[in-house]
Amino acid sequence: MKSLILTFLYLAKDTLHRWLTRLSSPLARVLVVFFLSLCALCFLGSYVISTKVVRDRIVTRGGDLVYTTVFAQGDVPPPLPSRAELDARFAADSYCLRQVGSAAAATDARKHIAIYTYDFCRMPQMVPLMAPDASPTLLYPADSADLTPGPFDIALNRGGETLRRTIMARPLPEGHLLGRLLPQGGIIIQPELAQDLFGDTTRHSMSMLLLRLRRLDRAEDLHRVERYLKNLCRLEHTNAAITSAAELLDEMDILLGNQNQCRATFCLGIIGIVGILLTALAGMEYRQNEYIYTLMKSFGIHPMWLVGGFVAENLLLVGAAFAAAIAVFMQTQHIIIRQFFPRDNYLLSLSEIAPEIRLIALALALCVLLSSLPILMAANREIGRVLK
Repeated sequence: MKSLILTFLYLAKDTLHRWLTRLSSPLARVLVVFFLSLCALCFLGSYVISTKVVRDRIVTRGGDLVYTTVFAQGDVPPPLPSRAELDARFAADSYCLRQVGSAAAATDARKHIAIYTYDFCRMPQMVPLMAPDASPTLLYPADSADLTPGPFDIALNRGGETLRRTIMARPLPEGHLLGRLLPQGGIIIQPELAQDLFGDTTRHSMSMLLLRLRRLDRAEDLHRVERYLKNLCRLEHTNAAITSAAELLDEMDILLGNQNQCRATFCLGIIGIVGILLTALAGMEYRQNEYIYTLMKSFGIHPMWLVGGFVAENLLLVGAAFAAAIAVFMQTQHIIIRQFFPRDNYLLSLSEIAPEIRLIALALALCVLLSSLPILMAANREIGRVLK
């Protein structure tokens, strides 16, 4: 045990002596790794930002939505999954409305406003949006120009008969999912009231289901929802139209695949440059001290201790340089990224850039291991060949 400690202390002292006498050797390794790592972080970080910008814009324009229109067959209402089922299967928020046959309403400002009802199982979801007494309510997006909150006089068309009613108009919360289903607004009526006013609301009705994924990582997430809804409608023998941005995200995934090839090529370049530098410097320093190391081997020191000393030295220098590059990038990324995306105020968090950090770290670790191969071969040379 004592000999191992003494060996370790001697190798550490030898390493510090070499650093002090030949300062250019550790300094060259640190500076090359630092600047290459910083350039790699900027280069790969621009890929991450570009992906984030495009994905955010796609999601803002409804890329995370699946819109389904199902037409009733005869007197049977279109079968659609419940909110709880969709949430459990796909971690998605959803709203479902059923347009009441040929029923329609009119106001002074608009001649046609569609009338909708909902399933009883979705009552807890819908009632909070409606008037306090859950009476028929005109819901509309918050940015609607021709509708204002408050009482509204409407004329209901019921099979040629006109009914006059006063209902409450309420704007939907900003960015509410139901605003996607009702871009022009719509009158929401409870199922039992719709039955009393318009009779059989299932006949010739059309159901609309809008589903939004809370997390969208790739196009397959949307394809999975589409397949589920298509199979459900096929088994129920109903006609349905399903719309989503899955094809657009497929193209984006292809672009990301091309980016992965560029990332791999860039990391191979880092391995080539850093690997050659570390191998050349380590081989040179080993040859300069080969006589002393061979004497240590003759005294019983295992060659792997000598190889491990050079590996630990390179890991320390490379790790310190890489950590400094990460720190500098995180502090100055607002300046660097602005050169690539001058109109966007995006910044990367450490978790977002973590895959790129792991990729570069893996490339640098591979460089250190590859640089130890010449030393491994030199350390296993016969003692007599060196000391003769």
